[in-house]
Amino acid sequence: MTPPHRITPSPRPPSPAPVSRSSLTPSPTLSRRNSFTARPVTPPPQPPSPGVYRSPYHRLSASPPAHRPPSSSSSRSISPASTRSSPIASTRPTLEVHGDSFCGVFTLLGKRASVYKYKGASARGLNDPHSTLQVGAQLLDRLEYARPQSVLLMFGTVDLTLNYLWQLKARGSAAAGPDETVRKVLADYASFLAHKIVPLAERYGMTVYVAGVSPPVIEDRFLESTANKYLEKQGISPLPPLSHAHHPHDFATRANMVKRYNTLLASFCARHDCLSYVDINRDLVDPTDPRRRVKRQFLDLEDPTNIHLVWETTLPFWVRRLPPLSSLSSHLASQVQISHLERSLEQYQAEKRERVRRRSGVVAG
Repeated sequence: MTPPHRITPSPRPPSPAPVSRSSLTPSPTLSRRNSFTARPVTPPPQPPSPGVYRSPYHRLSASPPAHRPPSSSSSRSISPASTRSSPIASTRPTLEVHGDSFCGVFTLLGKRASVYKYKGASARGLNDPHSTLQVGAQLLDRLEYARPQSVLLMFGTVDLTLNYLWQLKARGSAAAGPDETVRKVLADYASFLAHKIVPLAERYGMTVYVAGVSPPVIEDRFLESTANKYLEKQGISPLPPLSHAHHPHDFATRANMVKRYNTLLASFCARHDCLSYVDINRDLVDPTDPRRRVKRQFLDLEDPTNIHLVWETTLPFWVRRLPPLSSLSSHLASQVQISHLERSLEQYQAEKRERVRRRSGVVAG
């Protein structure tokens, strides 16, 4: 597949009239996504190294609003447009978000967050000039063009959750173990941040929030099914099953990998004034659980192989943790907005149950 074209920076155009999108506004309905039956699934592009990651169900519209520069890239999805305006909306987004599929939660904020989702993007791939998706180049071009005041980067989950499993299945004893994997991912991501993001942020006065990786949510008994679902590639021979004979991959190992990685990432960010580490993990895990598993209200209970967290229940924690969004905390806590989010979650759960039923037990995250 031909790598996506890079966005060519150009003089910043005058701000056009606001583009109306879905947001947290009092109205009869608040939808986190377009209906699952409204359009066919968009075939995913050629994935990044290790070359077999199949991104989750594509839920968001790819139509960019008018004030963004044109791009022919198929590797990112933009927050969907809507026909509703919002009393909390502004012409310029409060926060610009770039990340893998986990950043989809911020599309619930409508125009308050400009969301760039790069399907299947890994943290290591950002620093790889030979990466198929060229996400690092696209990200830098966008920041150079828009020069947002506040940016959130959400990468790393693909590396620790999926690519670790891929290399265990594909390379066996030659695969990197848990500690080596954490070191490699951190080294490549930190290099990209230090040499590309920090100079750009200092030049334009940006504050860059760097999100840690969320805790694992897949129980050991569902890990093989999860790996097969996300790592399979049509026309390619199936990978061997996971084996503990080479490297551990049990729940405790995966949880420790995330904890160690986030600790190192936070330490790195603390050395740069323009970087600020952020995560919501202490709000997600159950402190009474000896294994410190994620609480049920944040899990997709319809699909035990879904690596993603529930948007509607995790959004308020992100809003409180991110200073550019903190003014929305009281708004989200209102009974009207709580009801909107509850209805949005009910709609998602109903659609997911129907999709699982139609697939006769073959689920898709």
